[in-house]
Amino acid sequence: MHRATDARQRWTMPVDRWALLLLPGLLFLVLVFLLPMAILASNSLHLSAGLGQIKEGLTLENYVAFLTDFFYLEVLLDTFYLGFIVVTMCAIIGYPVAYFLARTTTGWRSTLIFLVVAPLLITNVIRNLGWLPILSDSGLINTVLLGIGVVGEPLKLVGNFTGVVIGLVHALLPFMIISLMAVIQRIEPELEEASINLGAGPLVTFWRILLPLSRPGLLAGYLFVFTIAISAFVTPGMLGGKRVLVMATYIEQQFRAVLNYAFGATAAVILLVLSAALTLLALRLSSRQEG
Repeated sequence: MHRATDARQRWTMPVDRWALLLLPGLLFLVLVFLLPMAILASNSLHLSAGLGQIKEGLTLENYVAFLTDFFYLEVLLDTFYLGFIVVTMCAIIGYPVAYFLARTTTGWRSTLIFLVVAPLLITNVIRNLGWLPILSDSGLINTVLLGIGVVGEPLKLVGNFTGVVIGLVHALLPFMIISLMAVIQRIEPELEEASINLGAGPLVTFWRILLPLSRPGLLAGYLFVFTIAISAFVTPGMLGGKRVLVMATYIEQQFRAVLNYAFGATAAVILLVLSAALTLLALRLSSRQEG
């Protein structure tokens, strides 16, 4: 008994020592995340004074101008529409794959999981460059479709909204699959067997058993995919060209081309606040449903 107490005392660390261990990590987060965000928020409360300059004096005029101009609101809505389309496609494609990987007993399971996460091992630039010879007018897809006579002219699959969706779904699908697979593995297969034995078909079993029990994984995948999709910059820039304007590319234009740091910071803060609000709303709704 005394030995167990002594062992617990040796392994129990005072609170002040834990604080010292956490201090470097907290300082790192403050320097690389909180401080830049504070500077960004501060710049958004000033007016532009020319190329790369901001005026003194706090004001909300930038926010009023953004939220009352239809052009800016359209860019914002297009951004969230892109995120919705991408997360929906990832859920539709990813759920069957996640279910198969969670239930399969084949020896190739580890290899299949590696193939799922393989796109994450490649940088966005290289991955998007790989799509160009596939989606271009003279690429693989159009060559095949023209060869078999399905279409009479090449489909526009790159340099538009379609190309951005394809690139983002390919890049973010692993997040959805891994999130769903981890949850489906914890669902007892006996529940599905019992549902089928009671006369329910596959669709009813999915709707009544699998989908409600896998909702936490679906929500986690949604949060990952949606937040990354609405903040994506490289894929809209490469596969969308200059024809697809979303918040990330618009913010980049304000900072690099127009040198309007104040308004670019305003757009960035609005995107951050809205994405955080949607995330909190999704978590709140999920907790209510589970309750």
